[in-house]
Amino acid sequence: MSSASPDKILLVAKDRTLRTLLERLLVGGGFAVVDGGTGADTVALLESAGPIALVVCERTGPGLDEVALFEEIRRSPGHGRVPILALPPADPECTARALEAGVDDCLAKPFHPKEFLTRVERLARPTARGNTP
Repeated sequence: MSSASPDKILLVAKDRTLRTLLERLLVGGGFAVVDGGTGADTVALLESAGPIALVVCERTGPGLDEVALFEEIRRSPGHGRVPILALPPADPECTARALEAGVDDCLAKPFHPKEFLTRVERLARPTARGNTP
């Protein structure tokens, strides 16, 4: 992590309560959070927010399937390799679809906050403590 500013996480979550909780966890973990809302403008936010260390995506809003969003991020010329942590429901089918679409990791809900932060740290700061994505 740079001493000038914390690593930025783009957070996409349909559920406002969950988004608020995740934002608090991330800020408490030393990250800056860019609110991706429900996902409609995620790729545009990636292009305008500067360097993003990780995209965390719970579920997207109406009109945008999260798998389509993952595929769109992967096609983005400037951010196609940004790590993605998907937070699918505890359903193996959802997890498989996310992984097939190119996400780097999945953490099924419900999950423990410590496990969430550990996975975020591993993906957003791969050189810290010898982590590799």
